[in-house]
Amino acid sequence: MNNLLKLRLHDFHLEHSAKLVPFAGWEMPVSYGRIIDEHMHTRQKVGLFDVSHMGEIEVRGPDAESFLDLVLTNQVASLDEGKGIYSPICSEDGGTIDDLIAYKKDHTSFLLCVNASNTQRDFEHLKKHQGDFDCEISNRSNQFGQLAIQGPFSVTALYNATGIDFGDLPKMGFREVDLFGDYCLVARTGYTGEDGFEIYCPVEKTSDWAQAFDDDLSSGLARWVGLAARDSLRLEAGFPLYGHELSEEITPLQAGLGWAIKWNKKSFLGKDALVLEKESGGTGNVIFYEVQDRRIPRQDDRVFVLEREAGRVLSGGYSPLVEGPIGSAWIDRSALGQITPSELWAEVRGSRVNLSRELPVLRKLRRKP
Repeated sequence: MNNLLKLRLHDFHLEHSAKLVPFAGWEMPVSYGRIIDEHMHTRQKVGLFDVSHMGEIEVRGPDAESFLDLVLTNQVASLDEGKGIYSPICSEDGGTIDDLIAYKKDHTSFLLCVNASNTQRDFEHLKKHQGDFDCEISNRSNQFGQLAIQGPFSVTALYNATGIDFGDLPKMGFREVDLFGDYCLVARTGYTGEDGFEIYCPVEKTSDWAQAFDDDLSSGLARWVGLAARDSLRLEAGFPLYGHELSEEITPLQAGLGWAIKWNKKSFLGKDALVLEKESGGTGNVIFYEVQDRRIPRQDDRVFVLEREAGRVLSGGYSPLVEGPIGSAWIDRSALGQITPSELWAEVRGSRVNLSRELPVLRKLRRKP
């Protein structure tokens, strides 16, 4: 793991039995014990995640709002202050450069949370398209730490840690407060499909924040959770992971993110290409599936409809909720209408594994009466 960046809480995580792996240029906790236990604890109580590897970019100035409405597919001009918004960033040809959350402090000041592996590229992309917009773009990733508190009892855990009730904060809302002697931003956002919060604080304060949950860790309300369970949680929820369900080859439309594209904006990067794709129906789509087998199709395994190769696996893993494998795949448009449970399958190490096209697991289960 030479030359990997280390989290400020690196030693803290080792003391809590973390297994560390390389991820996006960082040495990151992949688990602290049994992954299934971490996953289910987040679904049932509270999971704590150190996601300080994520990137933070500030955009400030008189033209910050209009600039972001050019480079993002979603619209920040209509967003209330104190709210965040999810948005892809596209190239001129409609390919996805990244996806992010933009937090609007006011029309002149925004904080962008971007994927760790794309931080520098995103920063350079924004600078490239800044043009004459009167705003300052700053990569502040090395100044921020970020912890996520996720699960149905997140409000309780956050109150126990801070003495502040954030229960009235709306989904995607955020509040800027002074805690542990310094500024932080607490947002009701997350990547698990559960209620929860993400905390942006000065990197030197991450230790104070982590230790603030000691009582909840001791009582069993909370536990630390690593990257492996974070991935299975987001896959159950149907959330895209850049490099899998989103990429320069997979557009937001193909990924099912048309709701995050504001077509009525006069212009934004990639609009012409995305409008053309929308009108033509595009080349394919991302689907989610459950596996009718115990074997797990993995990324880039071939997917077939009947005997015709029709796509490839994007993500694959085990779902503790359905106690079986789940995944996502990109399927060619011409094959989408032909799919039935008996006709969709993946080739896993030379064997045929049947797939059943489904809603993401979490949405399907929560729709049941």
